[in-house]
Amino acid sequence: MTIVTPKRFHPWTWIGSHYKRVDFESDAAYWRYWANRLMLSTEARLRLEWMIFYSTVGQRNGKETAAHFGIARQILVKWKKRFSPFDLTSLEAHSRAPKQKRVWTVTPREEEQIIEVRTAHLKWGKEKLRRMYKNSYGETISTNKIQKVINKHQLFPDLKKQQKRKKQARKRKEKVFITQFEKKHELGFLWHTDAIIIWWYGTRRIIFTAIEEITKIAYARVYTTNSSRNAKDFLERLLYLSNNQVKHIHHDHGSEFYGEFEEACQELSIRQIFSRVRTPKDNAALERFNWTVQDEWLSLSDVGLDDIQWANDDLTNWLVEYNNARPHQSLDYLTPLEYATQTFEVSPMWASRTGWRSIMLYSD
Repeated sequence: MTIVTPKRFHPWTWIGSHYKRVDFESDAAYWRYWANRLMLSTEARLRLEWMIFYSTVGQRNGKETAAHFGIARQILVKWKKRFSPFDLTSLEAHSRAPKQKRVWTVTPREEEQIIEVRTAHLKWGKEKLRRMYKNSYGETISTNKIQKVINKHQLFPDLKKQQKRKKQARKRKEKVFITQFEKKHELGFLWHTDAIIIWWYGTRRIIFTAIEEITKIAYARVYTTNSSRNAKDFLERLLYLSNNQVKHIHHDHGSEFYGEFEEACQELSIRQIFSRVRTPKDNAALERFNWTVQDEWLSLSDVGLDDIQWANDDLTNWLVEYNNARPHQSLDYLTPLEYATQTFEVSPMWASRTGWRSIMLYSD
């Protein structure tokens, strides 16, 4: 018996009348005719233009072709390898769906038994439930299956709290990172903030710090803890001192910048910008200021951090000198307020709305 292998189907071999290559003056015209007849997608037709330009005007120069169309060379190389002049459908995008998809592997009996164990011990973790499952039914089950059943049937001790956590997690996935953020030359357009944790003779102290992106105007304040409530208080003081000139605030992923701080940012229409995880160089200017605070103020202070009120009074006096008298190399040896005055036409004034001295900027 002879086995006949069928020929591979080709979209140009259907029965019907069509033009051949000899009927066209160039390959480009021939390809465009077939692109129209095969009803290629817009994306595939654009890729076809890449191939035509590469073969003709581009003189087979990948760098020039990529630059002409504003694409990466790697993308051009990828589609050039896929391209077949005898099958224009090779320029269509392939499906990105995974070949092997996850399936529900928990049997009905396992699901029923997991529900029974979980219902009896809502506060237990997955590992404890796994051990209890084995003791109760003499079978080993994975923590992954336990979690799947918990999620499916919403077997949480506090469902509202769990839903709130999910909502917060979704928000955090939509974070804007400093590497993606487009800066503008505007006073107060971007502030950087951070929290320095210091153990002062066995007592925990926090110094919240902030610095303006362009003028390097800085602010700092001492607290007992780095709670989101204290971070909110620091933000409100910063907003007051900067005359509401805070549009974006950049920080890391510390817990102090969520909770009440996050809610305050939303109420005040201040957009949060995040550093990449474990990447202090994303906030290099403030990291330098943090070192300066400790080296030029704290190490020489006669007050120290024992008393919060005295520490903040002393820190404020140092900030007055830092912003008004200390020259900055990055500002061509001007002070931050001198640079701000020359660049943005602002004038420094003493604030009288707080119980301790501070700096406030008012637009002229």
